[in-house]
Amino acid sequence: MNVNFSFGWKTVGLALVVLVVVVGGVSWGASSYMSRPSFCGTNCHTMNEQWNAWKTDKHFALKNSDHAQATCLQCHFAPGEENSLKAKFIGLRHLAAYLVDSKAPIPVGAKIADAACLRSGCHSKEKILDKEISYTDRIKFKHRPHFEKAIEGQEIHCDGCHVKRSVDKHFETPKEICFLCHFKIGKPTDVKAQPIKLRLNEGRNKCSLCHTIPTKSLQRQLEAGADPNKTPITHQTMEQAKVTCESCHFEIIKGAGDVRTEGCLNCHNKTAELLTKVNEKKLMHEKHVGPQRANCFDCHDPIEHKKPVDYLEPERTACTLCHDDQHKYQKLLLSGAPVSKGLSGPPQFMGAVNANCMACHQKTVEIRGHSVKASTGEPCVGCHTPEHANMLKDWKQLFIKEVDAAEKVEEEAVKALSEVKEGSDADKARATLVEGKELLNIVRIGNGVHNKKYSVMILDEAIGKFEDAISLTQ
Repeated sequence: MNVNFSFGWKTVGLALVVLVVVVGGVSWGASSYMSRPSFCGTNCHTMNEQWNAWKTDKHFALKNSDHAQATCLQCHFAPGEENSLKAKFIGLRHLAAYLVDSKAPIPVGAKIADAACLRSGCHSKEKILDKEISYTDRIKFKHRPHFEKAIEGQEIHCDGCHVKRSVDKHFETPKEICFLCHFKIGKPTDVKAQPIKLRLNEGRNKCSLCHTIPTKSLQRQLEAGADPNKTPITHQTMEQAKVTCESCHFEIIKGAGDVRTEGCLNCHNKTAELLTKVNEKKLMHEKHVGPQRANCFDCHDPIEHKKPVDYLEPERTACTLCHDDQHKYQKLLLSGAPVSKGLSGPPQFMGAVNANCMACHQKTVEIRGHSVKASTGEPCVGCHTPEHANMLKDWKQLFIKEVDAAEKVEEEAVKALSEVKEGSDADKARATLVEGKELLNIVRIGNGVHNKKYSVMILDEAIGKFEDAISLTQ
């Protein structure tokens, strides 16, 4: 029996064509629908905040005639990636996360490729390089230095500065980003010279990089009808005279942008291995900045840059501005730290129970108009016995005598050196005398009662130095 299948195959073929067209149309329609910003914002509850912020952003309704909007896919994917397998898998990942828990927060911040910002029809690198932008009323900004220069050898990306930091903005350029890069530099300031964290007006934190140096006179009497025979004081004249910025702008930078090692564990495991490399700055930047894997503040503490509320208060309370390493001798005695080659002592005996300064200094007294905490024998009784009430007084009397005895030998050494002729032995004697004076100061200024046993050892060493100096002059 002959059966004619021609009609059947045609039908199957036609059905397949229709099926492909329908599936293709549905897929295209679904893909087109799911590519719209409205799909992200109205169907995905976790994106509500981003959706609402985007609608208030200039990218929502651009005046540029080329296009009306910068859509989600245009920014969040580089040119040519919107319809790639990578994009589809990322979309499926977000969809799966949403279906599992529609109220779950977005776990990772978005990373925007530079190519997305600089794509054709959007931002032109050539046009924005030298365009002066008013970041604030007083601060002007240009992109060129940021495109051409790198921080610690790492390329600066667009989304390194343009980040989401607040609820009502899709992204912004917060001042904290600027401060971290511009003030996280240079040598740590010598605490003996300046009490601030970083050197002001040097290198990348030079004031003129962001601020226009004022030309207005700082003398009110010369503002109107300036005397032609007098040069008014301005920021320029002070800069020429090398007057330090801290003379007027003190403690306007707070913080040092320190790295929080505990923050590493928010993204990594293998703690022991990780923490051995955390101080390798170049490596850390290569792994996090280059691939855009981390936001600056995922690792760094912010740096503040602003005027203090009271311009006198920071200086008034900064002890190290005037006092060189306050109470260093007391700490040295209490800890038993080495004071010279081969000479160290036991910590003060109450150190075993962590008794600090406030354990003994509990009485408030007035000294030169200042309220300070003084020591008395009363705290001794609180921990020990009533017989200990006079212990502090006895120790003080002891060290008055001991220091007085050491000072007499010091005077003999000074007198002997004043009479000696110049020569190599004289130079050696002077150096030995200086060593003895420093040892004596530890007990004389640091107060031997802070560590009785160690103080006696130090005084013996000081007297030995003075006697050696005298011997060298004979």
